[in-house]
Amino acid sequence: MGYTELKNATIYYEVFGAENNKTIVLISGLNTQMTRWELPFCNKLAEEGFRVICFDNRDCGKSTFTTYDSNDSYSFSLNDFLQHPEKYPAPYSLLDMADDIKDLLHSLGIRNANIVGRSMGGIIAQLFASRYPEMTQTLTLLISSSFNPALPKPDDALVKKMTSSSVNFEDNREAYLKEKIGFMKAIYGSRYILNEEKEQALIIEDEIRKSSLVRPYRQIVALVTYIFNPNVLIDIQAPTIVIHGNEDPLFSIEHATDIKNNISGSQLIIKNGMGHAIPDSLFPSLVKDISDFIAKTE
Repeated sequence: MGYTELKNATIYYEVFGAENNKTIVLISGLNTQMTRWELPFCNKLAEEGFRVICFDNRDCGKSTFTTYDSNDSYSFSLNDFLQHPEKYPAPYSLLDMADDIKDLLHSLGIRNANIVGRSMGGIIAQLFASRYPEMTQTLTLLISSSFNPALPKPDDALVKKMTSSSVNFEDNREAYLKEKIGFMKAIYGSRYILNEEKEQALIIEDEIRKSSLVRPYRQIVALVTYIFNPNVLIDIQAPTIVIHGNEDPLFSIEHATDIKNNISGSQLIIKNGMGHAIPDSLFPSLVKDISDFIAKTE
C-alpha cells in the first residue's frame, strides 16, 4: 500500500497477491472508495493467482486532486449545476482519470494489466482500453454503461439520492446513515438482501478514511460533462466481458447490451435479480467469471 504522486493528483493504492502474478486493476465508480471492492473479493482474486491493484480515484477516499484555483471548491447546489452547467467548467475529465491508471501502472513498473471497472469506473476502463490498447490485456465491465445519451435514463429522484445528501455525516450521523442505507436498498435488486449492519460499518469507515481535501462534486462534473464517443467502443481491441444485473435501476440492461453490441467479440453475462450493487454472496461467482474469462484469453 502507498501513495503515488502524479502531475496534479495523489493516488492511494493497495496491492493484494504476489508481485510476479498476472495483474488485475479494479476501478471504482462515482464517488466510491476502493473499500467498496471489499476485502473478501480482492482476496478471492488473489487466491486465483492474480496480483490485484485497488485504488481510490482522484477526489475520493485517500486520493486527492490539486488545483491552483482557490475558487475551485465545487461545493455547490446540484440543481444549480444541472440547470447552469456552464458556470462549472470541469477541472478534469474522465479521460484524465483514465490517465491516472496509466501513470499508476507505470509508477509500479507494470506494462499491462487486466482492467476491471464498475459503474463510472467501467466508463473510465473503456477510455483506458481505447487509448492504451497495449496496456490492456482484458477488459471486464461491471454494472456499467457507454453513457450513450440514447439509452434509457435512471429516475431523477434516484440520481439525486446518489449524488447528494440532505444532511452531513458530522451534523447528524443517524439521519445520514439512514439516507445512505435507503439508497442502497433501492439499487440492490430483488434477489439479494442488504446486510444493513455491514453497510453501516462500510459507510462509517468511508467517512473516517476520506481525506478532507476531496471534493466529490468534481467527479460529478467530470461524469456529467463526458461526451459520448462511439469510437471509444469500436476502438477497443482487448477481449471484453460485460457483467450486468437485470434489475439495475441506474443503468438498465439496455446499457449492457449496447456495450456488448459495440465492442467486437465481447461477451455478456446477466445476473438475474442483481441491481446496481455487488452483494457479497455473488463474490464467488464473479471471481469465477473473471478468472475463467482471463484464462480463456491467454
